[in-house]
Amino acid sequence: MLVGGFTLWRTRRRERLWSLASSVVVVLGVAFTALGWLGVSTFAPVLGPVNRLVERVSGETPQAKVSLYLAFVARGERDKALALWPVNERLGPGYEARRHSVTMELEDLGPELSHRLLKIEWWSTCCEPHVITDSRWSGFARLWVEVSKGNEPRRYVFDVLVPGGYWGDMEGYPVRHWQIVDVYPAREKPLWWRWPFDQ
Repeated sequence: MLVGGFTLWRTRRRERLWSLASSVVVVLGVAFTALGWLGVSTFAPVLGPVNRLVERVSGETPQAKVSLYLAFVARGERDKALALWPVNERLGPGYEARRHSVTMELEDLGPELSHRLLKIEWWSTCCEPHVITDSRWSGFARLWVEVSKGNEPRRYVFDVLVPGGYWGDMEGYPVRHWQIVDVYPAREKPLWWRWPFDQ
């Protein structure tokens, strides 16, 4: 009788644990389904500011990428500078020639090279690219930068992109990883981001 009672108690205990585990799985399933239904954009007001701070601290801003590129150029570290502005074989030999000629042209300014940001234009990459005022939505930035050595100022445009595009609050404002896609004297046209020039 004692053995039978113990076996019955173990069986009921196992059934209760199984029932509890099943209930937890159902509750978690409902919760995750609800979160998925609400969408990531529901949490954008909380995630956005946190992720923007992460970008600034980690150097993942267009301004930081430009400063780092120019710092490498000033130190004569051409390979490191060009790594921030990677090859794009799809754009052909003219693009590759620009990468090297602009980098060497800036390198000639030497360690006294200084720069200041004149203007930044933020673009949406969602749907039809267009200029926007809220940088939180931006997947592309065009920066006008004055680069100088002493009294020799030169103006360059830096085009910086989030590869793969960026959809802002529809994705919960994830941390962006920016990449230089073009650098050119302000009097020239871009080779990579041609809006609105090709319109």
